[in-house]
Order: sequence, then structure tokens, then C-alpha cells
Amino acid sequence: MALVMSSLLDFKTDAATIKKSALDSVLIQVLIKLKGIITMPIMTYYLAPSEMGAFNLINVTASMLIPIFTLNLTDGPAIHIVQEKSHLKIMDMYNTVLNSVLIISLICSILLWGGTLFFKPSYRDFIFAIIVLIISNVLFKVTSYILAIFQQTSILVRNTVIRDVLATVLTIILVMLGLSYQGIVASAIIANIFAAFLIWRLIKTDLPYRFFLDKEILSTFLKTALPLLPVFFFSWLIQSSDSYFLAYFHGEQNVGKYAVIYGLTNVILSITFALNFFWFPVSARLWVENREQYMKVFTVVFAGLLTVLLAAVCLFELNSSTIMQIFVRRATYQDAHIIMGTIAFAFSMQVLITLLTAPLYSNRNIKAIFFAYLAGGVLNTILNILLIPKTGIIGAAVSTALAYLVIVVAMGFLNYRLARFSFLDSRLKYLVPAFMTLWGGIWWTRGQLSIPEVLLTDITFVALVILTIYKKAMRDEEREYLASMFANFRIKQKAGV
Repeated sequence: MALVMSSLLDFKTDAATIKKSALDSVLIQVLIKLKGIITMPIMTYYLAPSEMGAFNLINVTASMLIPIFTLNLTDGPAIHIVQEKSHLKIMDMYNTVLNSVLIISLICSILLWGGTLFFKPSYRDFIFAIIVLIISNVLFKVTSYILAIFQQTSILVRNTVIRDVLATVLTIILVMLGLSYQGIVASAIIANIFAAFLIWRLIKTDLPYRFFLDKEILSTFLKTALPLLPVFFFSWLIQSSDSYFLAYFHGEQNVGKYAVIYGLTNVILSITFALNFFWFPVSARLWVENREQYMKVFTVVFAGLLTVLLAAVCLFELNSSTIMQIFVRRATYQDAHIIMGTIAFAFSMQVLITLLTAPLYSNRNIKAIFFAYLAGGVLNTILNILLIPKTGIIGAAVSTALAYLVIVVAMGFLNYRLARFSFLDSRLKYLVPAFMTLWGGIWWTRGQLSIPEVLLTDITFVALVILTIYKKAMRDEEREYLASMFANFRIKQKAGV
């Protein structure tokens, strides 16, 4: 008897699936970022910058080691799983990944804990916290990644809400009880393990666990996963290594200030993580099914996202001081607002990198992706060494922003050269100079405006951007498509759909 494809693994690249996945993925990330924004006033009230810095160092170290603990098996081989049709083969693939990751994580944990013998005794608590945080993240990742691959984003949304609500409540309680940064770490660990258990209960029927390792599957997966490990390392190097430079040259209090700006500004990264949930599986499938249509969609998405992101950078620059006053309670953090616009630009470039990686990944140009990250990582390290000792968090922000910009330029070139993927819209040549002019003007005037004047400028700026795009930048067919979407939305609203 032929085995019928389970609904869990039923994945189609139709418009409805893509829209649903995109909306669910954005919702997931908005919820995650809201958790950070909600807890920020409380954490900055109860925790000094040095305590925030300690948590940040634990978090970035765990982030660096997670790909090693998994050998990137939960991300790299997605292209093989998403293109597989056999349910039985998918079960073999999943259990091979699951068991391999659990074994590798156990070995890495033992080795890392053994390494503490060579550290100062005061560091051992940090290492223990890092190990347990990594294991909890690995458990969540190894159960949830299969849902992202097969676009079961509704399940992900529901469980992400549960995880983040639990983490938020626990964080507030434990920090208020005086557990400092250890309370934040403990909250994340408990929430990750609980959410992983809930997801496992949902997928165990379609993907029943068995201790199974297929050498051929593992070998194939590692050939895709391992070459991408340096990419993850250089990505971490650009985004997180500056915390170590800051801690060494300027102390943990500056790391704490830097982390607060990251926490407030990385709402932009909601788009990046949302793309990770659905963009790569969809891109991998469309690359072989309808490449011409994929390139048309990509061109529109890239131009639209770039416009939105650059406008967001201007708004963060303009409102940086106000945002800090609202969400950050201690005065000792306030002077860090000067880097908010620069970090917003860096995160905007990271969103574009995620977008630009998909065609290269789908075309299996893994070395090209590595080359782009290598260029950015080397530049970031050089700039960190040159800038951070003298300029502190300003140098860290500038080095991060420039490194990500280099990766965007390199990936854009490689998409044209290697993947033959011509994605740039001719209208973008007007956008960049307009953005540079606006950003410079906002940077110069922001300190001279009162809060009411800033709010009035926000409203004027957003209105002008929307009007300019609609009247000057959009083509007639794009305006018609937008109008039809709005009309359909109104009809559904009236019908109560």
C-alpha cells in the first residue's frame, strides 16, 4: 500500500502558502522582539550596565557555539529535505539529523566543560550557563526546524508565543527577585525546553523518533552543512565579536550599553528571521520549478524592502534619544543613543544579506556565500582593532555597519556573476543618494529638536515617503495591483471574512 503524504509534510509553493508563511513568520519575530522591548525597562531598572554586559557575553558566546554543537545540520541540509518527496525518506533524514545533533552536542558539552579546568574558577559558572543555554537552544531548534522547512508556520507561531510569554514572565519575576543576569539565562533555558517538548508532542506522529543513523544521508548532509559553518562563524564575528573587544578595552558596562541598543534596534531583524522561516525553502523550490517568476518576485521584494529599511534607519536616527528615554530607565545608559542609527543601518544590511543569500544557496554557490562573509568578517576584525580601543561603542557600531555593507555589495555582484540573477530595479539609482542626504540631515538636526518637534517630523517624513513612492516611484500596473489588494481587503472586511 502506498504511503499517503502526511499533512505535516505537505508543502506547496503556491501564493496562499507563501503569503501565510510570510505573515506567520513576521508575527513570530514581532512577538520575539516585543518580548525584549517589554522587558527592557525592567531590566535596565534592576540591572546595571555591567550586569547587562555579562548576560550579553554569555548570550553571544552561546550563539557562536550553537552551529558547532549542531554542525549546522539543522540549517544547511534544508535544501535536500524540502526537495524530497518520499515520506519514509524524510523520516530517515529527520532521525539522522536529530540523533547526530544530540550525539555531537553531548560530546561538545563534555569537551567544553573539560576545558574549564584550564580557566579561572570564577569563569566556571559562566561556562555552565553557556552550556545549558546552548543545549536548550539545540533542543528547540532540532524539533522546530522541520516545521519551518515544511511551512507549518501556524504551529511555530503558537509555540513561539508560549515560549516567549513564559520566558518574559520568568525573566521579570527572577530579575525582580534579585537573580541578576542569571535570572534571564534561567528563564530562556526553561522556556526553550518547554517549547521543544510541546513541538515534539505535535510532530512525533508524523516523524516518530527512533535511534537511526544513515551514513549516506549524514555524509550528504555534512557536505552541504560543513562548508556553511564558516559562514555562520563570520556572521557571528561581525555581529557579536565587538562585545569581546568592548569588554577588554572598555569594560562590561560598555558591553551592556551596546547590548541595550542592539535590543531596541533589532526589531528590524524581525524581517531577517521571518525570511529564514520561509524564504529559503520557497526559494529552493521555485529555483527548480519557476526561476523566471522567482526573479520577478525577488526584484520587487528587494526594491520594496530596501526602501522600507532605509526609511526605518532614518526614523531610528531621528528618534534615538526619545526611544532611550522611554524604554531605558537608568541614566547611565542614555549616552549610547548616538549609535542607534548606525546599528539600525547594520541590521538593515543584514536583512538584505538574508534576501541575497537565497539565490546563491538555491544555485548551490556555497563558496560564493562564504567568500562574501569572509570579506565582511576580515574587514570587521580589522576595524574593531583600529576603532574600538579609541572610540568604544561608536567604533563597534561603525565597523559592524561597514562589514555588513561589504557583504551586501559582494553578494549582489556574485548573484549577477555566478547565478546569472539580475535583480536590481533601475529605480533604485535614485534611492541611495536620497537616503544619504536624508540621513545626514537628520543626524545634524536631531539634537536641536524637542520631543513634540521630533514627533511632527516623524509624521511628515512618513507621509512624504509614502506619497513619493506612490506618485513618483511606482509604475501604473503596481498602483493598480496595490489598489486591487486594498479593494479585496475592504470587501473581506465588510463580509466579515
